[in-house]
Amino acid sequence: MTASKTGLIAVVGPTATGKSALAVELALAFQGEIINADSRLFYRGFNIGTAKPSFQERRGVTHHLIDCLGPDESFNLASFLDATRALIGEITGRGGLPILAGGTGQYVWGLLEGWDVPKVAPDEALRSELERQLAEQGVASLHARLHEADPAAAAAVDAKNPRRVIRALERAAAGLEGGSAQRRAAEPPYDALVIGLTIPRPALYGMVDRRIDAMADAGWVEEVRGLIGAGVPTDAPAMSGIGYREMTAHVAGELTLAQAVAAAKKATRRLVRHQYNWFKLSDPRVKWLESGPDLASRAKAAVQDWLLTDCQ
Repeated sequence: MTASKTGLIAVVGPTATGKSALAVELALAFQGEIINADSRLFYRGFNIGTAKPSFQERRGVTHHLIDCLGPDESFNLASFLDATRALIGEITGRGGLPILAGGTGQYVWGLLEGWDVPKVAPDEALRSELERQLAEQGVASLHARLHEADPAAAAAVDAKNPRRVIRALERAAAGLEGGSAQRRAAEPPYDALVIGLTIPRPALYGMVDRRIDAMADAGWVEEVRGLIGAGVPTDAPAMSGIGYREMTAHVAGELTLAQAVAAAKKATRRLVRHQYNWFKLSDPRVKWLESGPDLASRAKAAVQDWLLTDCQ
């Protein structure tokens, strides 16, 4: 760790590898506070299907950007960067170590690479038009429209997430096409130790499947039914998350529970592949550790070495 830049740790990698638990271990060992970088954990009431760490699992460690939004509130990359940069300043100001934890690659690298993301105010007229098209023709028609306007954005966005597709169309309409939507800083703004957690792919897929089965057994359907009963719209941003789309379809009678669970497993495996595209095993910026019984001790040793770098 160098003295010239603010230091932080980032715990990254695909879902189900143990990022949340390791971040807590590191926070307890090094006076850290955790900043969530998993977009699914922002929303209140969405607990089971996001594998949100419970208060017991947080073990008294301060967590930021968890349960900070209502289900119908939007929180984009620019919002995340503004909030996280402010939090890093606050944490270091009180002598703590910021620990970023999560698998949303765009958010993690946007912070660590110092992206400058232009803020685009929603165009209400365009938004209304796109909402009508979504209702009448479906999200596939919106994605086709995005492909015509900005092929690079269409390739990067989740084609099944209507909120993301609509926002990308708004950005394209504002002239923020392709790579011009953000600019990377000349050099990284933070001295970051990036710890990546990985598991051999077949074993990871097995863990994903078991986790989703456990979520279903833990009352995931009842959670979704309760959210809908409380008035959460089925097209709210929080409902577009992986698994919640499928469980919403089950509650609506469009899928059996077995079909919804199978679809959630398939979508989560697709997420794993997407996350490995953001966090490549060949990336020299990432110190990869294979999850296992001694993960915490290996990670703590890596942090200790990083902290001592400036003293050598």
